[in-house]
Amino acid sequence: MDLEIKDLSFSYDKRDVLCSVDLTAKRGEVIGIIGQNGCGKTTLLKCINSTLKPGAGSVTVDGRSISEMSRKDIAKKIAFVTQTTSISFPFSVYDTVMMGRYPRLEDEGRKEDDDAKAVFQAMKDTGTLKFADRPVNELSGGERRRVMIARSLAQEPEILLLDEPTLHLDINHQFDLLELINKLAEEKNILVLIVTHDIVLAARYCDRIVIMQNKRIHKIGETLKVMIPENLKETFYIETEVSEDDRFGLNVLLIGKCGDAADD
Repeated sequence: MDLEIKDLSFSYDKRDVLCSVDLTAKRGEVIGIIGQNGCGKTTLLKCINSTLKPGAGSVTVDGRSISEMSRKDIAKKIAFVTQTTSISFPFSVYDTVMMGRYPRLEDEGRKEDDDAKAVFQAMKDTGTLKFADRPVNELSGGERRRVMIARSLAQEPEILLLDEPTLHLDINHQFDLLELINKLAEEKNILVLIVTHDIVLAARYCDRIVIMQNKRIHKIGETLKVMIPENLKETFYIETEVSEDDRFGLNVLLIGKCGDAADD
């Protein structure tokens, strides 16, 4: 098992945000994490990455506790692409992706050209080579998001955490990005965890779904079994129709709101 979360809890001051979360996952999977605002989705990613220290429970990667690892060692295992991709300095795209190599600079047996090879491959995989010399702060939102993923891939991680990767992107770029993520998970054997509000895209592109509610994992399982109208109504207070498509997988049709949303 590549990632194991046991009885994880976290609080901001005295306000509980996560309570008794359990999750196991393996490399090659794409797991979507959905739920209403305030249910702890992003906090969960930050605890996995050790940006936040859990109040209780554990996160282990390949049997090793994150709490016992240095920041640099964690960065060799886990890459985190946050919602915000704003960069104020005019670094070139190449230099921005090269920043992802920092955790590897002191690797035993590292050769001088290892960094350049890893950066080239990451940019090739993400389709960012064509603007390698451009200032990253002049790119479009979709292009910049790809650069951030390339920088994360340059770390050569086993786990990729993505917080709202399609936020503010045009719909065509949303499809492009998620198709890229699926391809990387399969070809690079990377475990990908995606926090998203887009349940339509989550249904289409994720292997498994985690529904979070009231600070806990409410439902978890194969997308086909979890993305059903009853679960979506219970969590999001919406009516949906869900169907399988031979070309695109699972389709979720949003019909409309039903009832009053409870406080999360």
